[in-house]
Amino acid sequence: MNMMINTVEKFSFKKVVMMLMMAALVFAGLSPFSAKSAHAAIPNGTYSIDYVVYADGTTNASYMDSSEYSVKPATLVVTNGVAKVKVTLKHKDWIKSFKTQQNGTYVEATTTTSGDTKTFEFPVSNLSAKVNAQIHVVVPAEIAGVPYDHTYTVQYLFDEDSI
Repeated sequence: MNMMINTVEKFSFKKVVMMLMMAALVFAGLSPFSAKSAHAAIPNGTYSIDYVVYADGTTNASYMDSSEYSVKPATLVVTNGVAKVKVTLKHKDWIKSFKTQQNGTYVEATTTTSGDTKTFEFPVSNLSAKVNAQIHVVVPAEIAGVPYDHTYTVQYLFDEDSI
């Protein structure tokens, strides 16, 4: 009889553990979908959004994040569930190119110019994830002391809580 009770207890315990593991897998599988579509809950409109520009592959702010280059906050435009961000950089003549990574390929952002700034607009599918960007900067020798021509890879991270 004891052997039969032990077998039933083991069977029930195993069943409960298996159910809990299955539930955990289901929730773990669903969580990326809710994070990726978080901006879908943002109604159509135009918003200010804070951000940080990180040096490539680090958690250190890039020099590109400083007020020497960046005008903050950025602008978030949501239309029919599609989010686009506009970031503005100073020294329009120095910024030769601004590309963001879209589906594994770097794509030139839409550019508008005003005064000494350039504004770059690009789609963002997940506001909670870093956006890889490549920025080509050319500073004339008379300003930099020597000819300066460099392409930076940086990551933009937007702060959804600042909307």
